[in-house]
Parts: sequence; structure tokens; C-alpha cells
Amino acid sequence: MKTIGDSAQQSSSPTEKEKECSDWGALLERIPYARHLELEVQRYDAGLVVHMPCREALIGNFMLPALHGGVIGALIELIARVAAQSQDTETRCPRILDSHINYLRSAQARSTFASAEIVRQGRRTSLVRVTCWQGDKSKLIASGQVQLLLPTMAAKEADLHEQ
Repeated sequence: MKTIGDSAQQSSSPTEKEKECSDWGALLERIPYARHLELEVQRYDAGLVVHMPCREALIGNFMLPALHGGVIGALIELIARVAAQSQDTETRCPRILDSHINYLRSAQARSTFASAEIVRQGRRTSLVRVTCWQGDKSKLIASGQVQLLLPTMAAKEADLHEQ
């Protein structure tokens, strides 16, 4: 997995934006399916964008050809988890409570991009909105809203006692 920064904004000392980009890359690197999808974090003026390169293994309909809907759904959920975790000061691992994915148009067999916006980050839950596009950002292929549970210390201790 690669972490790519905008070359026009790079400087000799790491800025807050570059640190955020590398943090996202490190979080994605810890998720096996994100590594399988070969997700790359890129820095743009509008914020962080995750790039998913197209591969034959991701195609669900060879007649069109189009990416598999499950790949798009997984991309949305992965990006939501990473966005919530990157904003959590306690670096907890969020769990998905609920997700709503809107498939807006067929995802062609080409590179796909996704960005996340945290709608609300609370002490125990986080709500994240994710958008996906190919080429033109104004023509979304999918969007989703994911609600995540940020485990409390009591929940972590209970998990340890169960093992």
C-alpha cells in the first residue's frame, strides 16, 4: 500500500496534513482487506482521498465490465472506520453498528476514489459519510453513511476477560 502526498505541498518538515496522510496509510496497512484492495491515500487541496486501483479480481460483471458491489461497499465501510479511528484521541478500533450504502450508478472497471466526512464524532459513536467516484467527482458512483461504535474501556476489559 502506498501513501502519496501532493508534490506541490511537500516540504522538508512534516506538516499536520502530511502526518494525517501517513496516519491514514498506517491504519489502512493494518487491515488485510485494505491491503488486498491495494488502497492508496492521496493528499489533495480538498483533503484526503483514497484511491483503489482497478484489477480484474475486483470485477463482478464481466459483461459490462463493472466492479463488484461488495467491493464498493467494503471500500465505504473501510474508509469510514479509518476516518473515525484517525479522529479518535484514544486510538480505539471502531466497530460498525449500521451502514447504509447507496449504489448510484454502475462502477466501471477503472480506478475508484473515495473520501470521508465525519458528520459527528462523539465519545462512544461516530457517524461518517463516504462518497465514491471515478474520474468526475460530481458524478458519484456510490455514497454511504456508516455509524460506528467506539468501544469504552469497560468493553475492552470485558473482551479480555472472555478470552
